[in-house]
Amino acid sequence: MHMTMRIVILGIIALTAGTAAALDFPEHVEKVNLSRGVAVTMALLKNIDLRVEALNSSMAETDAARSWGIYNPVLGITSTGGVSSVPGDPFFLSRNSTTTLGLSQLIPTGGTISATTQAGFTNADTEGFASTKEWQSSVGITISQPLLKNAGKETTELSISLAANTLQDSLERYRLFISDTVLSVITTYNHLYSLQQGLESRVAAVDSAQKLLEEISKRAKPGPLQAMEKANVEFAIAQRRKDLIEAYRNVRDQEASLRYLIGLESKAQIIPMDPPARDEPKETEEQVIKEAMESRSDLKQLRLALQTSELQERVTRHQSLPDLSLTGSGGLSGTGGNFGNSFRQMGEHPATYWTAGMQFNLPLGNTVAENDYRRSKIRTEQAKYQVRALEWRVRNDVEADLRALISARLQLQTADKSLQYATQRLDEYHKNSRLGTATIQDVLNAENDFTAARLSQLDASEAFANGVSKLWRDAGVLLERHNIRLDTSHPGKLTE
Repeated sequence: MHMTMRIVILGIIALTAGTAAALDFPEHVEKVNLSRGVAVTMALLKNIDLRVEALNSSMAETDAARSWGIYNPVLGITSTGGVSSVPGDPFFLSRNSTTTLGLSQLIPTGGTISATTQAGFTNADTEGFASTKEWQSSVGITISQPLLKNAGKETTELSISLAANTLQDSLERYRLFISDTVLSVITTYNHLYSLQQGLESRVAAVDSAQKLLEEISKRAKPGPLQAMEKANVEFAIAQRRKDLIEAYRNVRDQEASLRYLIGLESKAQIIPMDPPARDEPKETEEQVIKEAMESRSDLKQLRLALQTSELQERVTRHQSLPDLSLTGSGGLSGTGGNFGNSFRQMGEHPATYWTAGMQFNLPLGNTVAENDYRRSKIRTEQAKYQVRALEWRVRNDVEADLRALISARLQLQTADKSLQYATQRLDEYHKNSRLGTATIQDVLNAENDFTAARLSQLDASEAFANGVSKLWRDAGVLLERHNIRLDTSHPGKLTE
């Protein structure tokens, strides 16, 4: 707000102290000249709600990394020992100890592979005979592979796929949240600009009425006509002061809204520098609809949900199969009178062993798995209909936005013409007033009409600019239209 406007407002407040006493009108406030682009940038960097939403993507990234933990190898160590005795003649006592060290790993096919080494001894004491102690060591590999239920990479990595889809969903939700925030900043900024310009028009209207009052008071021949004209002007001043106070409060309220969106903590007065844009969309209706079908984040989220449902349907169908597993193991072993000799023999003259087998389990009835599969099929069908319904709504949104833009464009053209005619009409009444062929009331009416036309033109300009922004938002390309690129390769850095 210019200094002259501030002075006029303060003067009006002094004259209408009873009305404005409850409002806060600071006399000296820091001013910030703000362009629309800078406002959008500040929102992206400082908006609190955006930072809160970004943390959801960071957590989803952590969950996605965590899901790969199923492939972490597992180290296992076991050690057992025992004593057994057989009373009688002769008395028999046996001691044994075994230690096993193994490393197991899940493989993408759903099976597990384990490598183990084992060492242990058996010590036998028989009354009347010398004790014997024998060490036995072995190394081997064991493989277990399901062939029906729980088999396959898709089933094994279900949690990984779900976490990846959840991460992508959170990024699309974050993108949608950013788009809504940018739209809010643009519309709030445009409205603040309109209110600011409207406030200046209100100030000019009050200032003009004050000048008319001064001119009437300077006339040499007071009389009934002069008193009537003075009363008309004083009434107009009172009405315009009321409108001015309301306009100033609206500006302050809108400043507070924009200040929160862009994260501006200081109480500086925001001076919007850019008028609402009048750029016309160049795309055809079908082109915008095509962009919306490809770019809308909420549509991408539903398609991800459909992919997840289809994946779960395939897995649950697979889980309804019987449980058939193949197991096999093999390795080398050695024996000796001590620990070292047992491993030495295993290296020089090893003994070998191997086992193989199959296990089959068939739940009778299989009620749980079959109903899980039916439920997943229903969920997939539901997700398909949800995608189709949203695609329909997206098309309707874009078509409605384009119809609204046609109306807003015509209203803006009409408002521009009305303001032009109101300006010319006001100039003519001022000229005729100086010539004495128009009354003061005629001038006041022309000024009121001019102010109304100016406010209407500001509203039409704001509506058109906001309509274009809403079209780009509904098409899912608002960020691209403002050259905003969201790097989602590292979700954990979105809050930095």
